[in-house]
This record gives sequence, structure tokens and C-alpha cells, in this order.
Amino acid sequence: LAAHDCLVFGHPSGKATWRVTGPDGAPAEVQVSGRFSGNTAQALRKAALAGLGIALLPSTLTQRDLRAGLLVPVLPGYHQVGHGVHMVYPSRRYLPLAVSAFMDLVIDKMGAVQELPPQACG
Repeated sequence: LAAHDCLVFGHPSGKATWRVTGPDGAPAEVQVSGRFSGNTAQALRKAALAGLGIALLPSTLTQRDLRAGLLVPVLPGYHQVGHGVHMVYPSRRYLPLAVSAFMDLVIDKMGAVQELPPQACG
């Protein structure tokens, strides 16, 4: 990866450290660089679809493109060390029903993604 043109997130220098776990579960860090830097995962996805380089993206964002053959997994045995999803709200006291329903939806959808086999996600 260090020798390839990688698409990095939010680094104007075009450099980043990718943290992944290997097939044996061992963590690895790789210093990557590239010509394109974006500030959203969607921008990096579009750059990858345009053939601008290799991107490290969440499976929730790439699974359809992988299934359609628009993207290909580069290191299928490796997985990004997750950053997680955080929902922040002021207090559970007087929590609006819409916020509660949204939280339930996110939890349900994220659980479904986590149940996909790794090769389906990339």
C-alpha cells in the first residue's frame, strides 16, 4: 500500500496512517500517501470509482459497489480498525420520540451490516 496511490481522508499533505487488522487478528499500521485527499467518505468513494487510487472505506458505503463489480477488494483478509458510530444527545430525559426512533433505526441497520460476511463488505 505504501507504494500505491491511496485516497486519504482529510489530510492536505496527502499522507495518512491506515490502521487495519490482518487475517490473524494482528494489528498493522501502514503509512500511505496519494494525490487525492477528501473530507468525506463519499468523496473518497467517488474518487475510487473514478479510478484515482485505493481507498480505505467503511463496508456500509462500499458493499453495493463491491457486489456490482464497480470496486474490488484489495486486501480482503484485512479490515479497518473501527472508529464506531456515536450518537450524541443532551439527555435521555424528555428524549423526543423521533430521536429515539432514529437511534433504533441506526442500531438495527448497523447490526445488519455487521452480520454480513467480510467478503461481502470488502
